[in-house]
Amino acid sequence: MSKPILHSPMTDPENLHASEWKRPDQVMQLHRLKVKKRALQARINNIPINREILQLESTFVPKKCNLNSSNYVTEKRKNPFAQEETNKRIAISSSDLETSSDNTLFELLKIQAPKKETVENSIADSPLTFCNVLSKLEGNKTVPNLETPKGEKYIPVDWTLKTKMRFMSPKPFPWNSKLKTSEEASGTTGFVRCLDISEQHSTLDTSPNARLHKCCLTWQHPSLPWLELFPRSAGKVGANLTSNLSIMNNVLVRDALYKDWSESFRSLFHLLRAQQCPYFYVCANNFTVLFRAGGICGISEAHAFLTPTTRGFRQLLKQEEIEYSMPLSKDFKRRSGTTDSGCETLDSTTSCSTTQSKNVENETPEDDEDETQDEWLQSLGVENSEILRISNSQVRMTLEKETEVDNLKHSLIFVKGVEAQGLFNFLINCKSAITITGPLAGVPPTLLAPIAFHGATLKPIKVKESIVRVENERYFSLELKGALLPHVLPSLCSLMKSSQLEQFSASCAQLYTTTPFSAAKDGLEGTESENATKKPPNVFGKENLSDCGFNDELLKHFCSPDSTHIQILENIKFSNNLYTWS
Repeated sequence: MSKPILHSPMTDPENLHASEWKRPDQVMQLHRLKVKKRALQARINNIPINREILQLESTFVPKKCNLNSSNYVTEKRKNPFAQEETNKRIAISSSDLETSSDNTLFELLKIQAPKKETVENSIADSPLTFCNVLSKLEGNKTVPNLETPKGEKYIPVDWTLKTKMRFMSPKPFPWNSKLKTSEEASGTTGFVRCLDISEQHSTLDTSPNARLHKCCLTWQHPSLPWLELFPRSAGKVGANLTSNLSIMNNVLVRDALYKDWSESFRSLFHLLRAQQCPYFYVCANNFTVLFRAGGICGISEAHAFLTPTTRGFRQLLKQEEIEYSMPLSKDFKRRSGTTDSGCETLDSTTSCSTTQSKNVENETPEDDEDETQDEWLQSLGVENSEILRISNSQVRMTLEKETEVDNLKHSLIFVKGVEAQGLFNFLINCKSAITITGPLAGVPPTLLAPIAFHGATLKPIKVKESIVRVENERYFSLELKGALLPHVLPSLCSLMKSSQLEQFSASCAQLYTTTPFSAAKDGLEGTESENATKKPPNVFGKENLSDCGFNDELLKHFCSPDSTHIQILENIKFSNNLYTWS
């Protein structure tokens, strides 16, 4: 008889599935997955989350079976070192999980997360979703205030003569240093005939090379190839000094040069009076003169500036009865004929005081006043020798005060109208304008003008292009050297602007002795200058200068009556379609 087979609970097929026990950590892992799944599903469906279910993660602790005994442990012994971590797990809620996930999404999109107060208000109005918060952030987004770029749309007028000029641009210039035959011919024709070759209907070459060549020409007289006649300097030592001695020693050569120069000077001044020449310069060794036509800078009459001057030179003007003013002198006064006491010399005053008793019939009111002072001193018992010493000391003090501004910028003089004609007559007959020593002995002053005149020579300005590096950045450079007149800078800036150069800068090397021309502004005194600033542009002056050789834009630039538009320019920069300078 066979024995029946006994099945133990462990080997019973029915209980086989029950024999696969799970460890507590596996049970907890399954529980956490279920909790996260419910929370994610609730967020997708916008259903409020049941926090009690989520708290089961912290309150539910499975029973652990002890295989060595038949008793079950209902609670695991607490770890004293895990108290802080347990508290953190208990404090976590569904809202914290949701906020952390949103913060992560905000960081990925580089958007600043909303504050807690904003979140609470959004919950009251609408459910807290990322789309709702993002839409509110875009609605409340404000455009930052951009600073207005500084600068002006115009270029100030600078009447200072310049010897060098350099333009720099991060982009290449639209021209090159090599001119074609047609470009050189068109540029020369446009300058000589005063044509605007930038116009489309012109039959001349309108390329940037031709327009650049037109801006780099000037008229000069005299022109001696073996001598450098600009800039002029009395103390400059020339290389061909011995060859120039023949001019001073040969009377025929010296007179021929002076006669030819006089004809050129007279022709140029007549063009200025007829308002067919806007301005020109007379550069002597010891001074420089700027003549300007009526209408320039809003002044209706022809006028002139001369700098620097000395007391002796001003006395010569007084003797010719030429009235002038000194705009840069702190206490300048209008000169008028013989009433100028500042032009008295020490010798004339001394001789006047010693011959008072001999020439009583030719006494003037000033002589009467001096005689009254002398009689008053004699009545006090002062000796005649002491009276003469006092008179000489007063004259010496007056002389020293008047000579303080000699050869300085404050010694600039300004004349206009009939006095400008008188200054022209004085200069054309002034022998002191031609030096008798040095390398330029016997050579008349240099005449510079933007338009042609009798005896003028067409002189080109030297142009050099290169590439320079400034702070490891490459720039394209354009350097000009020669007699650079005031119209050259605005003409080149206009050319570069029309060539679609978005940014460029220019630096200038000035002839220091001519800076007072710009420092004096319009040369008017007090209320006259203020009225010139307030009045509208001189329309008649601009129309009268329509044949002076400048186009409308350049003519408007020089006819502006606003004295604040006259500045001394050392550096200028073009950016954002605006000009800034210093």
